[in-house]
Amino acid sequence: MAWFNQLPIGTIETFEQLSQRFLHHFAINKRYPKTASYLFTVIQREYESLREYVQRFSEAVLEVPYVNPELLASIMQQNLGRGRFRESIAGKPPASLDELLVRAEKYIRIEETPDIRTVTPSKRRAEEEGGHSKRHVRDNNQRERRRVPPPDITQYTPLKASALRYLLSRTIGIVRQPLPMREDPKRMRSSKYCQFYEDRGHSRRMLPSER
Repeated sequence: MAWFNQLPIGTIETFEQLSQRFLHHFAINKRYPKTASYLFTVIQREYESLREYVQRFSEAVLEVPYVNPELLASIMQQNLGRGRFRESIAGKPPASLDELLVRAEKYIRIEETPDIRTVTPSKRRAEEEGGHSKRHVRDNNQRERRRVPPPDITQYTPLKASALRYLLSRTIGIVRQPLPMREDPKRMRSSKYCQFYEDRGHSRRMLPSER
């Protein structure tokens, strides 16, 4: 309304003139789709971890309506700082987007793995003993789940997003794996299997909407 009230009196005679003034005034706010060239500007910052960069790069990919998956590896290689992941891409370029993401996750784990020399034998033994009981319960639950195999699914709910967008979203955590369902003896005996939760109890087969 502020823009409309500032129009000089007597300068607008038709609705067409008003429409043209409106379009010219607000054209600067129009958001134009980004192209693949935008991805070349997403460069790994100094001291930015590989996980943080892969997430930021993947989020940038989601802003581009279309990008050839075969170009992503070369773009990422050019934008990465010096490191083992960049050397890996240069030495053996990934053949697909899936291979690129799998390899990125591998080097993220390597980067985030603490130096084994900093873990003392006593600390490692305490961690192993503390996790023994949890593993025992988890193993029992997994054996219960394996008794009823998942049903063969021949029809899936179609995804609204492209496969590339969903794969990137799932990889960087935009679509998060749900928390395990609460343990329930009745649910454990159910013959229904949920593809999303990868557990029994109901037959929900739809993938979640992108968050």
